[in-house]
Amino acid sequence: MEDIICPYPWDCGKTIEPKKLSKHDYDFLSSASGKKMIFMIIHCPECSREFKFNTVQWKSDKFGYSDPNITIEKKGKTIKQLTAILDRAKVDIPLAYFDYLISGEFDSQISIFSNEENFNLYDLNQLCEKINVDGTSYLTISQLKGFVHSLLEITDGISPKGQDLNYKDISNCLTIGSENTKLLCIDYRDQNSLWIFHPDGGDIERISVTLENIIKRQNLNK
Repeated sequence: MEDIICPYPWDCGKTIEPKKLSKHDYDFLSSASGKKMIFMIIHCPECSREFKFNTVQWKSDKFGYSDPNITIEKKGKTIKQLTAILDRAKVDIPLAYFDYLISGEFDSQISIFSNEENFNLYDLNQLCEKINVDGTSYLTISQLKGFVHSLLEITDGISPKGQDLNYKDISNCLTIGSENTKLLCIDYRDQNSLWIFHPDGGDIERISVTLENIIKRQNLNK
């Protein structure tokens, strides 16, 4: 197999020999190459960060990290403009949470697990920003559609047995925050239950915290 280049040039960007990957990542890469997978997650053995990898193009890409030395000034859109973006994308944010997002009470930091880092909740502007998932652009709030599309290609359209939500259900959930690469999303069926989606393996776990808890800042840090 050819060498791989770490996609984080600001403090790594090193050329990696596949045999220097962890055993898990090397075995995964070998299997993915045979299946010609266009989306997988592996770790750089030099800087330990996760990154996306396309075995067909043999190309790595950033995953959840950006150059800390580059500051991009973003001009926020008005609530009317953001609402129009959501309407065009046919995205319906639960009304109580939408009101919370545009209120002065919104707090982007949320502690869900006492022994883990806080999750960062996206504000309304961030939810409406575009994100690239496997070569296709999605709104941040709808990014699970992109991850699920790639997972369905890998699994030939079959969801894992025993998983609480199938991939079709997951794709309809709205992403509202993240912690590292973990994504916090709203169950579209009751618009209150919350799940954590793990893009690196396609797993999803339900948490005891609900959207109502976040809005009212109650029963957190469980």
